[in-house]
Amino acid sequence: MRPLRASRLLILALLTLPALRAMAADPASWPGTDWETSTPAREALDPGTLAALDADLRAGRFGYVDSMLVARHGRIVAEANYPRDYRAINAPLMTASPGQWNYYDADWHPWYRDTGLHTLQSTSKSFGSALAGIAIARGAIRDTDATLGDLLPHRHITDPRKAAITFDNVLTMRPGFAWNEGELSYRDPLNDSIVVENARDWVGYLLAKPLTSEQGSTYSYNSTNSQMIGEIVATAVGKPLEMFAEEALFGPIGIRDYHWKRSPEGFSDTAGGLYMRPRDLARFALLYLRGGEWDGRQVIPAQWVARTTETRVVDTAPADPSNNTGYGYQWWIFEHGGDGKPRMVGTWGWGGQFALLVPDLDLIAVFTGWNTYDNQHDIDVVRAFYQRVVLPAAKK
Repeated sequence: MRPLRASRLLILALLTLPALRAMAADPASWPGTDWETSTPAREALDPGTLAALDADLRAGRFGYVDSMLVARHGRIVAEANYPRDYRAINAPLMTASPGQWNYYDADWHPWYRDTGLHTLQSTSKSFGSALAGIAIARGAIRDTDATLGDLLPHRHITDPRKAAITFDNVLTMRPGFAWNEGELSYRDPLNDSIVVENARDWVGYLLAKPLTSEQGSTYSYNSTNSQMIGEIVATAVGKPLEMFAEEALFGPIGIRDYHWKRSPEGFSDTAGGLYMRPRDLARFALLYLRGGEWDGRQVIPAQWVARTTETRVVDTAPADPSNNTGYGYQWWIFEHGGDGKPRMVGTWGWGGQFALLVPDLDLIAVFTGWNTYDNQHDIDVVRAFYQRVVLPAAKK
């Protein structure tokens, strides 16, 4: 188990008067090698609300949440870790072979071996989308109207309907393939996402699936569809995705330490294989909050950030009246906004990996966790954050 410092909420003391004057002159902070810190009160957030949320997380009222980080105006105002003994928790469940695809193996999940790197699961998909936008901006990919036949020439796609699937419909989970994932537990052996992890060629497995709907007509959550995005980008830029990410995304915003799994066919696992520290995931969130700019440098085109977080699928679960979550280009729209309520978008990884953005409030939050067991709902912490922290801040 990775070493964790004692869990406590860091609601930091007021800064000195000269520092406060500097902050007033420059309200938007940028992380350098480390983040600037402030207090909730200084950044117009309710300290009691954050402290109460921290207490509930510490008490396990939201299951296995491993960390929380909240930042406003680029400054961290609350940060906590919640240690869990996953070796003991998972020991009775380790019935299959250990390894990176065994989600009970505590060497791999939720922490990467004995490091501070936490699995991001499907939050990895949002990084794939970011790299796709950079590749388009650099001319490596024509645009989202490019087709699979053009983007994956090495796959020799012979079915004309499959070859005609646009990148836009891949990015929005609407390519039309038969796929059974979103409605099944990830413990169910019939889940296509679990089946594909035992295949030797993940994207090949997807491309062999029949088409059951016209592209663009039906949203269906599909992790291997997101894996295909990584293969598309790596093919277009002519280098491994990790190398491209370090040059074009991680390096410019100061992410130095990460781990990225690879699929059997050799491509970075953009479906769910990225590991990162919460503070570095927060850098990614801040980059999107600021329209793709990082301290004067446009890392991701602002237009791509806007396109990515635009609502393209209004309701991803129309059969569930309690869930009206929307979808963009591998990003989720958790709250659509309106009636005085701010819009909130973000990433979502299985088990509780969230990077949340509230643009109207210049506010971000990061949660990591491992709510993968029975009767646990990882989305509950997102709803609690919105109700307890976002809405009161909006009323101010």
